[in-house]
Amino acid sequence: MTQRNPMTNLDEMFEPSNKFVVSLDVIPSPGDEIKLLKYLNLHYLGDVDANEVVDGVFKSKYPEKETEDYKNARDRLWRGYNVNLSVTIDENGIPAFEIL
Repeated sequence: MTQRNPMTNLDEMFEPSNKFVVSLDVIPSPGDEIKLLKYLNLHYLGDVDANEVVDGVFKSKYPEKETEDYKNARDRLWRGYNVNLSVTIDENGIPAFEIL
């Protein structure tokens, strides 16, 4: 009996498909980071300008208002996000995306 190596059978490896998954790192631009920080400041602290830069470091105007939820949200802001997208290409070459 002859044993087949599936890695050499390209027809099986590359069956027709219009779907694939892409992994993307989504990192806000510096300008978007500032907008997001202002959004979080307004939501949690009631002041869009709740931070000031002193010697290149953000200092809080209201340290007593900073909850753990606020600090966690702010820390996640700087890390960015990894997103898996399912991509489906239709018969006209038009892509559709779904976040997985």
